[in-house]
Amino acid sequence: MKAAKITAILLIFTVIVGFSTNYWLDAQHEANLEETAEAAELTEDHKPVKKEEPLVIEDIVKVPTVDELRERYPFSMEEERMQEVIHHMSHQKVHSSPKWGHILITGETVNHLLKVVERNSYTHEAIYHGILSRWSEEDFSKAVEDHNSIWRLQGGTVGRATRLMTKEEERVYVERHFGE
Repeated sequence: MKAAKITAILLIFTVIVGFSTNYWLDAQHEANLEETAEAAELTEDHKPVKKEEPLVIEDIVKVPTVDELRERYPFSMEEERMQEVIHHMSHQKVHSSPKWGHILITGETVNHLLKVVERNSYTHEAIYHGILSRWSEEDFSKAVEDHNSIWRLQGGTVGRATRLMTKEEERVYVERHFGE
């Protein structure tokens, strides 16, 4: 009995240390990304550098096929899963810490998820449809608000998005989480 209690305590301690370490490492990485992005935005004369070219995801990673999308995100998908998918996709566009979960945003994925929303009667269907409709037009200007609205629906307490990532931060994020 005593050994079981010690084992349980050690297991709980290990889980807490693991999550704390992950949170700390993710926060350190995000801070480094911010510094790198800020430094990249200015020249030696502190004049803004001209705008970057759009990020082309297909140049960095393999994009899922239609069959893979249908398998991952079936038309019978539950509402909680839809929230999770949109939330995890939004991590590609926003600065928030910690980020638990990463799903690559592609046009194919967004369009497929729109079809899933249209085939279901979700309680918060209008929110999902609004977000995915904007994203299908490559409009991520409200991604911070999009992330936070889903985050609130999920009862979020840590990890609120504070700003959009720069293109360089997004490139690093994509390479880190989805690079081959």
